[in-house]
Amino acid sequence: MKRWIVALVVLVGIAGVAIVFLLPRNSMDDDACTALAEKPTVVAFGDSLVTGYGTTDKGDFVSVLSNKLGVPIINLGRSGETTASAHTRITDVVQERPDIVIILLGGNDALQRIPVGKTKENLDAILTTLTQVSSVKTNVVLVGVLGSPINDPYKTMFEDLAKKHDVEYVPNVLSGIFGRQEFMSDQVHPNNAGHAKMAERIYPYVVDTCKQVLP
Repeated sequence: MKRWIVALVVLVGIAGVAIVFLLPRNSMDDDACTALAEKPTVVAFGDSLVTGYGTTDKGDFVSVLSNKLGVPIINLGRSGETTASAHTRITDVVQERPDIVIILLGGNDALQRIPVGKTKENLDAILTTLTQVSSVKTNVVLVGVLGSPINDPYKTMFEDLAKKHDVEYVPNVLSGIFGRQEFMSDQVHPNNAGHAKMAERIYPYVVDTCKQVLP
């Protein structure tokens, strides 16, 4: 009888551990940002995807993400931004003394056919400034985009940069969104529904970053 009881307790324990690991990532970590005694300073930095071009009524992913996290996000997006022009105004980000920076760049470089090597060089300089040069410890969430529909050169580029700078990396945030009419406001920019999916994908990585900020 005692053996059966012990076996039952062991099985219940194993089941409990399994449930924890099988739970959706968000369900376990939802309070990581809101639990902070002092809200982190979060900045979103990038191009028209960050400004929310093509969305309405605060349906952009930055606003949606801010509401979901319960943390204000400073939007420093600028339409038409390339990695080169972004690098010239990185001081705008630094002066906010951010704890977390969400970077979404590269789409305009791809549209303008800027060499991948140059794009990587610019992003590398931006990440170096934020993670090594800035006087404030800044945690970065690097958001990837597609550089080409065939043999995408950006995939390796983003992976290499994320590994080099040890930052959170969201692979191709527009996967399954780009080119689908129900998620797009035009040929390039997602609509509210598309931005909602973007926010959903970026969210767990920002939550993980909040956990790193926890005292």
